Amino acid sequence: MQKYKKILLALTLIFVFLIVYSPHQDYKFPYHVDEWHHITEAIKLKQGQYAGGITGYRIGFHILLVALSYFIDLVLSYQFLPAIWAAISALVLFHITNKLTKNYWIALFAAIFFASIKSNVNFTGLWFFTPLTFAIPLIYLSIYFFTQGLEKENKKYIIASLAIMLSLIFIHSISLLFAIPFLTIYALTKHQYLKKEWKFFSLFLLIPILGLLFYSFMTSIPLSNAFSRLLSALKFRKEWGVFIWNNSFLELYSFIGYALAIIGTVGILAFEKSRKKYLPYILWPIAMLISIYIYKQTGTSYLTPYQRNLYYFAISLPLLSALGLHYTLNSIKTQIKKLTENENKIKLIKKTTFIVLLIIVFILTFQSYYETPEPLKLYRVIEQNDYEAMMFLSNYPQSTVMAHFTPSTAIYPVSGHKPVGTIVFYGNRGDTEKFFESSDCKTKQEILNKHNASFVLSSFPINCSWELIYEKENYIYKIK
Repeated sequence: MQKYKKILLALTLIFVFLIVYSPHQDYKFPYHVDEWHHITEAIKLKQGQYAGGITGYRIGFHILLVALSYFIDLVLSYQFLPAIWAAISALVLFHITNKLTKNYWIALFAAIFFASIKSNVNFTGLWFFTPLTFAIPLIYLSIYFFTQGLEKENKKYIIASLAIMLSLIFIHSISLLFAIPFLTIYALTKHQYLKKEWKFFSLFLLIPILGLLFYSFMTSIPLSNAFSRLLSALKFRKEWGVFIWNNSFLELYSFIGYALAIIGTVGILAFEKSRKKYLPYILWPIAMLISIYIYKQTGTSYLTPYQRNLYYFAISLPLLSALGLHYTLNSIKTQIKKLTENENKIKLIKKTTFIVLLIIVFILTFQSYYETPEPLKLYRVIEQNDYEAMMFLSNYPQSTVMAHFTPSTAIYPVSGHKPVGTIVFYGNRGDTEKFFESSDCKTKQEILNKHNASFVLSSFPINCSWELIYEKENYIYKIK
């Protein structure tokens, strides 16, 4: 690769980092409750207090956070992890696209379109470091190695794909499940190779076997009942998740990105001689659209939740959008050559047109990047004053703390104390609401006694007979 191309790639990755990091410019803590949840579970895993159960489905991700915790403060450094991982994901996509297309510019455009995928608190996204976003480069790599392995009859590629797929079981299993339908369809187009090497491909039975064993172990369901229970668990209805929201496709990706993806798909079918190698990347979005349509019609999403299918659809598009831009530029170049035979004029018109068009596409791609529906906007779990109060509590032996359910989400990761109830995942949110809504000290004390709470953390003074031990924007009371 030429030096200037390396520089352009580096600048693109820096851009990816900066645009994904930008929501954190004035906020240094994790945004999403899921991020706090995973920090909590990583700390518990490190201390031998891991919850397991449904939480254990992400144990691979929690192990990663435990490893990172030996080098960084997870709470204060987490703000950088989404942007770092987004840049790594963009780099992986660049290399895969470059290998597929043998075209540096298409690969570079794919990385830029990848950066334009939007985020919100419903389907999460690149702004947050979660098992879903951690799985993104693994998804790209597993699909690439699997399909190229079949295309080239390369067993090393196929084994690499299988290894990644098996790892996804422990990191984010639905990031493996969503791809099964379209990868199966693609594999059937290579049925002669499958038939010839059926013993080798029987290795893929490890995926359902290991997945079933893992599910049985984490849920403590006997293996004899695990299969039927797992099939039932893989039917995701409208009640799944915290938000029930009628998502728009423009919440995920720009209109110009969609338009170019359509052009890219048509261009592959119309112009590419080796169009078969792009078949998986056409089947991918089609499979997601079919899953989304089934959910819209039946209210049930199979294998993976509707919100996740939307996101898997979005991450399938940057390659197609980049190809669409490439075909558009080639078409314009052909039209320019028809205008004049003067080579100098052709070069000048081409450069000017390309620069203007690329600027317009870039603006249209990112102009609505920060627009999210009001209910799905970013929220702050804690502020600096909350963090300082919780750090004060960290000087005391572990106990239970009563605080409003929103800052309570950060109490364990910051202070090591147990909250009475958080937004989701832990404790009794109802009792925290009842505590702060009540003006009666007797009722408050009864709730504290019920949960054996030793401290109360409040953003306003509470006139009950407790010892005030901290008074700096927040108030901390010690309960005897």
